[in-house]
Amino acid sequence: MRTSRKPSPLTAAFDRGPAKYFHGRKRILHDFKELLVRAAQTKSGTTFLIQAAPGAGKTALLHECEKLARSAKWKTANIDPNALWEPEILRHSLSQRKIPKVVSGSIRIGTKDIADAELKVEWSQLTILRILQSTRKPLLLKLDEAQRIGTIISHKKTDQFAVATNVLHAIHNGELNRPVLLLAGGLGTTADSFRGLGISRFASECLVELGSLSKKAEQAVLRDWLTKDGRAKGDPAVWTDAIAQETHGWPQHILSYVEPALDQLRVDKRGMTTEGLNTILEAGRAGRSAYYKQRIHSFRGDQIHRLTESVAELVPGEPVAYKDIVSSLMTEYESREAK
Repeated sequence: MRTSRKPSPLTAAFDRGPAKYFHGRKRILHDFKELLVRAAQTKSGTTFLIQAAPGAGKTALLHECEKLARSAKWKTANIDPNALWEPEILRHSLSQRKIPKVVSGSIRIGTKDIADAELKVEWSQLTILRILQSTRKPLLLKLDEAQRIGTIISHKKTDQFAVATNVLHAIHNGELNRPVLLLAGGLGTTADSFRGLGISRFASECLVELGSLSKKAEQAVLRDWLTKDGRAKGDPAVWTDAIAQETHGWPQHILSYVEPALDQLRVDKRGMTTEGLNTILEAGRAGRSAYYKQRIHSFRGDQIHRLTESVAELVPGEPVAYKDIVSSLMTEYESREAK
C-alpha cells in the first residue's frame, strides 16, 4: 500500500516552480550569462525568450536564469504582462514607493484639442520608461506565462496596445540607457505574441525553443531525487534506467514517476525492489496519461482520431511536415478548422 506524501516545499504544486534538482540546459544558461555581461558593459538590453510546450521545465529554467542575474548583482523583479502598460503595476513589481514624476514638457501637446486618450497613452508610456530608467543598476524583468501578452493584440486600437508596443520596443532594442533585460517564458505561441506587438526579430541566442533534457541530465535528476529525497539504499541505476525509458527526458514526466518513487521508498524502508519498481512504473504511466488528457481536453473525439490518422504511417521519431498534417485533415475539415 502506498502512503501519501506531501508536495515539495518549493511550491504548492509538486510539478511547478523552481526545480529542486536542476541539471542540464548548460548551453542556454551559458548564453544567458554572456548576455548579462554584454548588457551590463554596454548599458543596454533586449528580450530573452524561452518557449516550449507545457511540462518542459520553462519555469525552472527561468528561475536558474534569475539566479545567475542575482549572482551578477542585477536587481530582479517578477512581472505580469500588464506591468508593460500599467505604470502603477510596474512600480509595485519593482517595490518602488512612488511613480517618478513626468516633468512639465515631457508630453508634447501639438494642439489644444488633442484627445484625452492620446494624452493618457503618452503619459503611461513615458511614466513606465521613467520607472525603468529610475536607477542605473542593471534590471532583470522576469515574465512567466508570457503568451498572455497576446491578449491585447486583437484590440490594436486600445491604449494598452499602444503603450505595450512602445515599451517593449524600448526594452528589446536597448534604448533605456540602462541594462534592462526582459526574461520571458511561455508556450510555443509566445514568439507570435511578441511579433503581434512589434517584436519581429530575436537574436539567435535569445530565442530558445526548449526541448527535452539530455540523457545525462535526466539520469542526474532521477538519481538526486531517489538518493537525496528518497535516501534509497544502494545503486539506483536499475531504477533510473527503467524510469528514463518512459520519461523521454521530459521534466513533467520525470515528476510523474518521482512522486510515486518516493512514496514507494518510504513503504519499502528505502529498499529498491523489483516489485516496488513495477508499482512506480504503473503509477508513472497513469500520471503521464493524465498529463496528455489535459493537453487534449479542448479537442473533440473526431478531431483526435483524424489527427492520429494523419501521422499513423510515420516511423516513430521521424519528423513530420506541417503541410502534410494539414493536407490530411483537409480531407474532412475546411481549411480554417484543419489549420
